[in-house]
Amino acid sequence: MPRLPLRLKLLYSTGDLSTSAPLAIIAFFQLYFLTDVAGLRPDYAAWAVAAGRLWDAVNDPLFGLFSDRVRSRWGRRRVLLLFGAVPFGLCFILMWLVPLLPPLALAAYYAVAFILFDTAYTAVHVGYNSLTPELTQDYDERSSLNGYRMVYSIGGALGAIILATVLGGSLTDQRVLYAALGLGLGLAAIVPPLIVFSVTRESPASARPEQLPLWTALRTTLGNFPFRMVVGLYLLSWTTASLLSAVLVYFANYYLRVPDQASYLVLAAQASAIAFVPVSVRLARRFDKRRAFILGSASWIAALLGIAALGPDQVTLAYALAALSGLGIATAYVVPWAMVPDIIEHDQLQTGERREGSYYAFISFFQKLGTGAALWALGQALAWTGYVTPAAGGPLPAQPEGAVLAIRAFAGPVPAALLGLAIVFAWAYPITRERHQAALAELAGRGE
Repeated sequence: MPRLPLRLKLLYSTGDLSTSAPLAIIAFFQLYFLTDVAGLRPDYAAWAVAAGRLWDAVNDPLFGLFSDRVRSRWGRRRVLLLFGAVPFGLCFILMWLVPLLPPLALAAYYAVAFILFDTAYTAVHVGYNSLTPELTQDYDERSSLNGYRMVYSIGGALGAIILATVLGGSLTDQRVLYAALGLGLGLAAIVPPLIVFSVTRESPASARPEQLPLWTALRTTLGNFPFRMVVGLYLLSWTTASLLSAVLVYFANYYLRVPDQASYLVLAAQASAIAFVPVSVRLARRFDKRRAFILGSASWIAALLGIAALGPDQVTLAYALAALSGLGIATAYVVPWAMVPDIIEHDQLQTGERREGSYYAFISFFQKLGTGAALWALGQALAWTGYVTPAAGGPLPAQPEGAVLAIRAFAGPVPAALLGLAIVFAWAYPITRERHQAALAELAGRGE
């Protein structure tokens, strides 16, 4: 099969900037912002986050099914990019303001702002990702395309953290800092979906309306065994990434006692992940996607066990272990997304329909479910162990021993256990390069 033009890979992959940068700030700083900047109790903050994630249970599958069925002059997928881009950026800005409201009303405000953002995010995310299988059917070219995408994705996250670090050096008022960060990233996030809209076209075959009834479509999507395996490994690996993102600020502040270096630890991990993306792609080509995921996850577990053994004065070693996590982070970004297009062809053999929207909607749902579960669990653990919320503009308080132990557990042993379970799902994933090529040959023989 012909390779995709480099220009198309580069321009299409800009779409990941739009989703990765805002999601990085949410993953790394949302819970910290709610507790230490907005001043919410950890349990209030956790429930505000959970409310937004509960909405995911409705909007992700619905947007996916809508995308599979909609007919417009702009196609089924691109229309979501066109009309979702502006609300997506504006709603992100709302999440980082601190209105003068009592605690319960403030928690409700953040829940509503998060729900609005998540709705717009889902429209953009489902539309963008559902275009991927239409660009190429080649097993290895999909790994290459997702490698480009993940460089942009991790680069967007890295850029967002760098921006947060730069602003943090010049803005001493944290409320102003996060408002400026939200404004800058929110406005920037509007542009990439419009670029993707302008450089892509949907194939005529993809414009056929979905024929499966609604509940049949849901049942067959969740009944797809390879998809369930990918959901398992992706949910667990993304929950690991989200958990580490959220806890790292607390770990730097209250265990290592280097609050001014929290962003630099994040940068060490993200920069290393970018460097390891080509390695992850090469592993998937040399072996297969399943084995590449297992190797990357095993290396990540080793780094996490090292973090679990860190002493409070071993800051230099913390940087080294953060960098060693790069291969695992890169693998979690690249490999699952390269598996999903292969699953869609496997499903097409069974149903006779291409339902990219449904599959990417469920993947988006589980991605955000993992992030939401991680933030909720961490917030509840901090509340249960007596975490002390800092006073506005005041110094960092001393935390009780139980809260510090919870922070350490969520920085090492808990995510390592999640990755161990992810490896079990990866081991059971059945689609090899040979099986995928056989599926394409059968579809070609059927004229699909």
